[in-house]
Amino acid sequence: MRSEFIDELSLAELPRQKVSARTTLNLTGLPTDRMVWLQQGLARGSDGVAYEGGQVLNLREFLALSHYQSEVRTQAPCILIHIPRGLFRDSLCEENPLTWTLARSIAVECLSQNRVA
Repeated sequence: MRSEFIDELSLAELPRQKVSARTTLNLTGLPTDRMVWLQQGLARGSDGVAYEGGQVLNLREFLALSHYQSEVRTQAPCILIHIPRGLFRDSLCEENPLTWTLARSIAVECLSQNRVA
């Protein structure tokens, strides 16, 4: 996901992680209590999804599940920002509280369709 919405979040105080190329980010089994935003770099998920700077890693899993199910492998040096679920949810729902529910429902539908395909 590439969105200007992320740019509107206050990210200055959030933890960053620098990761070298060819590093496996073993997110599998970790709780989805934080979103991982790829500020800079390139990565590829074990589900085949390619990511570049400005995208969220495993967005559908973050929205739909309580724990991540996929690993991500960096293709180049990366900078990751860990965004707490509450900050993301509250910002997303500023104009309409149903936005969070809708986003999660769409993510569940996308994940279930990918499993069937």
